[in-house]
Amino acid sequence: MDRNTEQTPLRVAIYLRVSTDEQVDKYGLDSQRAAVDALMQSKGKLDDGTGRDKMILAGSPYIYVDNGISGTVKIQERPAFARLIEDITHTTQKPFDMVAVFKIDRFARKLTILMDILDLFERHKIEFVSATESIDTSTPFGRAMLGIMGVIAELERETIAQRTQLGRESAIKKGKHMGGYTPFGYQKDENGRLALLLEEAEIVKKIYNYFIIEKLTPQKIADLLTEGEVLSPDASAVHFKKHKGKTRKRNAPYFWRAEKIRDILADEVYTGVSYSNKSKKGKRLPKEHWVRNPIQHQGIILTHIFALVQQRLQDLGDRKTLIKRSVENRLYLLSSLLKCDHCKAFSGQSNGEMMTWTGGRKELGKNTSNYSYYYYCGRKNTKKYSTICPVVPIPAEHLENYVINFIKQLLNNPKAVYEYQNKLKSNELATKQYESEKKTLEENLAALPKRRENIREQHKMGYIDTSILQKDMQDTYDRENMLRKNISELDLQLTNIVLSKGYEASFEQYAERYKRVLEKTTTNKEELFELIHGLIHQITVYSRPRKEADVIAGRKKADQFIPEGVDIILNLPQQLLHELYTQKFGVRNDNLCARRESNPQSSRPKRDALSIKLRAHTVRVY
Repeated sequence: MDRNTEQTPLRVAIYLRVSTDEQVDKYGLDSQRAAVDALMQSKGKLDDGTGRDKMILAGSPYIYVDNGISGTVKIQERPAFARLIEDITHTTQKPFDMVAVFKIDRFARKLTILMDILDLFERHKIEFVSATESIDTSTPFGRAMLGIMGVIAELERETIAQRTQLGRESAIKKGKHMGGYTPFGYQKDENGRLALLLEEAEIVKKIYNYFIIEKLTPQKIADLLTEGEVLSPDASAVHFKKHKGKTRKRNAPYFWRAEKIRDILADEVYTGVSYSNKSKKGKRLPKEHWVRNPIQHQGIILTHIFALVQQRLQDLGDRKTLIKRSVENRLYLLSSLLKCDHCKAFSGQSNGEMMTWTGGRKELGKNTSNYSYYYYCGRKNTKKYSTICPVVPIPAEHLENYVINFIKQLLNNPKAVYEYQNKLKSNELATKQYESEKKTLEENLAALPKRRENIREQHKMGYIDTSILQKDMQDTYDRENMLRKNISELDLQLTNIVLSKGYEASFEQYAERYKRVLEKTTTNKEELFELIHGLIHQITVYSRPRKEADVIAGRKKADQFIPEGVDIILNLPQQLLHELYTQKFGVRNDNLCARRESNPQSSRPKRDALSIKLRAHTVRVY
């Protein structure tokens, strides 16, 4: 039907769409609206002598705008288009006669989506017009042409996507950093690769040292950086022109948040490793689906230190949960630290996982508010385990006081620190040697992808046959494994030195801070909890079969075991611990796990009964 013979204007609704990655000057909303207005004006006036336009805007409510929406999104999932559909389907009379767009692909980049839209319009007798394409949907030929153009638009989209993916893969192979932002501590060089930005890299090192050496929480680190007026990552990116424009944050340029500290501590990019394909269709994929980029950039943090940081981040989360779950207003200071050596046997292996001890209480008599507090093995829960741990519980106050006194004695005199420092002079030369060797190995590792590419090219050109190709390629993978192993060994050596130097530099202040809190064991339990968990990695509880002479609380049962000793594993370097331990407790041998009175029939040291005295035999670095 020819609408112009009715001598009534066509009421036009306008649909505008722009995706987030499209250029504003080319496909912007203003440009699209101007093109549609020009189309409407170009149709001229009616022939009825009234001077009215052939096409008029149906009204401002019928201007539909989807901003930041991709053309691949289903029509029902677009907010503005969903409103357009409602306006068509939920009224008895048509609100407009035609929908105008700037270009067909504003409606859809997929043919199936486009055809769904056209079917909808046809059912409701709505015509369609494009400002940049001569399409008339009122004729079969026009509708066919629209379908063809839709096919071309979809082909163009898929071609662009394929080229983009191939370009991305090529860029990754060349070591270019792909992503919307450059990580704090780095900048892009002329080749698009990550290169150290020394000013920021030093802050990253300081953050890791605060966390792993001084045992500060992310919030305390954020407070220190804020007080020290250190530029935040976003403000620093603007300062060093890593991205154009002003800072996108409303906070002050020196304001740091604990969440950003956690992000930096958890980002593997600081070890020199980066990944691609981390998300799909806007959703984050599990790490096992990520693709490790073949060329590494220069790392800021050693791999083994990064691993220790990840463990401590997890431990901090667990400790917060423990504090929140502290029962009956009593905080068990050693929660999550105590491990049951006896229950290790249930795993069937000598190095099996040990069960964690937890805190509990028992009412002393009926109708009383007095309780006894104690620690017991988690395997005593009869609802979770069929085999129950036979080790009797340990009085909480007794064990906590023992551990606190042990730490006080250990940290009381810094004399051992100074003696320890004198023994670390050789580490300075060793560090330079290790770093030089590690850098050479990393350069050799980075050259392997290019070597493989050359081998494939030689095979493609016919210079080597398939058997030589396979052999040479296998050689490169064997060499890669060897290089990674050697780099890991050097990384471990450097990690030990870095940890030692860090503790060496901060130990006096570190010990003083601990002493100050340990003296006030009854005032601030949460602070004491944090300090104990910062210094101690694990306390292993050992036990022996109960004897008739043993006095225990509660009823005696067959096959009971008595706790007889503990091993306290501290977060301090082994050599420093040896100096501290020998001065305080008189141990003169190098094997701190061994006692002068050992049981030749046992693989572990002989220990005194808990009722007499607990002793800590093992002190080692974690």
